[in-house]
Amino acid sequence: MRRLPLLAGALVALLPLAACSGGATSTAQKPGAKTFGSLPAQTGTPKDGGAIDIGQQPGAGPFYMLPVVPGAFNSTFVTYQFQRLMYRPLYWFPQGASHKVDESLSLAALPEFSDGNKTVTIKLRAGYKWSDGNPVEADDVVFFIDLVKAALKKSPANWADYTPGQFPDSVAGAEATSKSTVTLKLKEAYNPEWFTANQLTSIIPLPADQWSRASADGPILDHSSPENAKAIYAYLDRASRDPATFATNPLWRTVNGPYRLSGFDVTTNAYSMTANEAYAGPQRPHIKTLNFRPFTSETAKFNQLLSGRLTVATVDQNNVGQVAALKAAGYHVYGAPRLGFSFIMLNFKDATDNVDKLYAQHYVRQALQQLIDQPGYISSKGMYNGAAVESYGPAPASSPYVSGNVATAPYPYDPAAARKLLEDHGWKVVPDGATTCERPGTGPSQCGAGIPQGQTLKFNLFYRSEPQLHSAVSTAFASAARKLGMTVTVAPKTFSFLIQNFNVPAAPSKAGEWAMSTWGGFSTKPYPTMSGVFDTKGSGNVGAYSDPKTDELIRDSVHGADREAVQAEIEHLRTDLPVLWLPNAHTIWAWKDTLSGPADSFASLPAGVLTPEYWYLK
Repeated sequence: MRRLPLLAGALVALLPLAACSGGATSTAQKPGAKTFGSLPAQTGTPKDGGAIDIGQQPGAGPFYMLPVVPGAFNSTFVTYQFQRLMYRPLYWFPQGASHKVDESLSLAALPEFSDGNKTVTIKLRAGYKWSDGNPVEADDVVFFIDLVKAALKKSPANWADYTPGQFPDSVAGAEATSKSTVTLKLKEAYNPEWFTANQLTSIIPLPADQWSRASADGPILDHSSPENAKAIYAYLDRASRDPATFATNPLWRTVNGPYRLSGFDVTTNAYSMTANEAYAGPQRPHIKTLNFRPFTSETAKFNQLLSGRLTVATVDQNNVGQVAALKAAGYHVYGAPRLGFSFIMLNFKDATDNVDKLYAQHYVRQALQQLIDQPGYISSKGMYNGAAVESYGPAPASSPYVSGNVATAPYPYDPAAARKLLEDHGWKVVPDGATTCERPGTGPSQCGAGIPQGQTLKFNLFYRSEPQLHSAVSTAFASAARKLGMTVTVAPKTFSFLIQNFNVPAAPSKAGEWAMSTWGGFSTKPYPTMSGVFDTKGSGNVGAYSDPKTDELIRDSVHGADREAVQAEIEHLRTDLPVLWLPNAHTIWAWKDTLSGPADSFASLPAGVLTPEYWYLK
């Protein structure tokens, strides 16, 4: 039996974005710098007690409680800033600024793979316990797996991390072979790096001794029975969809994280968390109360920062020019690109005006990409204000898994080239008018399959209403398209509306209502295969992109041990354009200089991950 080496070795090679030098201070930010500002040193003497106010992003409140999150409720906010404070995952990432699994915050030692990578042995660390005093045990891991299976049997949309054929489909058996050991028998061999970083990090042990029931006053059931698991999941799922009872339902009082929910305002989505006195992790919380405050706009949130009424909050790109004033008001400001990517999502299932037929043509997608001026967007004061890096694929240039040209645009901004591409494929381009297909057919100089003569290039584009950046990007793109006779109609929607409705796997009945959308992007796990995101059956394949070559490359990345496989996958996706690539924005955070803690606990903020148990008020 061998211990998996990647997390102690291979992933250490991930160059932490937040640790890169070259980022200028916020008052003289170099466009495209790798970081925004720098991390302050830890200062002051830790003391216990006090409360801090944390600003929520507009429209991003938590709407679901059970850590088996449906796709319609899935977001970085729900996962990392709500549930992880209460329910710790089996394996935690990122480790500060480094996008690797953090052993110190994980509930288990690194897994051991044997039997040709078909058996996985997981040993839980001693000492972790639930807030009622019961230890976190192997059966709590198996309970989570049984719940996920029950959720997926009801609907594949019931777990956002699901991709058919992968976890838990990949598991032939999950057994608590001792109180502290879980043994997984896999149906086939998997790449140990991928399986640990991208599958085991999705497992969240849940309190089987308290939650294995089908009603509030019902008996504890054997969750290994599929029928029992189905009834248990139905009960927990119903309770998870009732925000009015989040803070009062006895179910949610059993936690193993550093905080527990103490108050929830269903009208505003404001909520409070109190330190879990029974928390047995590496750092018991210093700060007693976390108050998460909602806002209707980024402007309102920023004004609260300037007035000193928020302790911690994000700063959107539109307010980068006022960072000097924020620093003068007593705040540290720091940001870095996340591990992930941003995009304009394309809906390959939208048959309205033959959008699906248009997207099926690679030259159309290429022409659209050539209308996006990433360097110009980044330097523009009305858009990214210098706080972003160019990005043309699903993994950052800092990843050890990518080839050297990932930061180079495969299709640079070039409207003239986009026009020629359309004309070479049978389109009559009418700037500021209506470009139409003049040569229908499937030949190399014709418009393509299913595109009739007279077809126009018309799309709608829905963007996230806050922050303002999304409006600026969408408007600029639509303006560039109009100059080539394309009509892109833009309109705002809230973040929660977009991820719940304009999402083909989560809302297939609405696939004909949208052609494009942009709300930010995806945060990815350490091993950068796009399994679940761009494979045909991926539950996170929001735009229903489907490409046999991509499916083959993803399978090679998931099952093989050769890193060249995932490199080939990334390179193919960069050029095949499942989405239109946008700059990877810095996620910028501000926190009062009266708040301190280890630098790593603030370095993880750009990833949207909060570890406030390490913070203290000076």
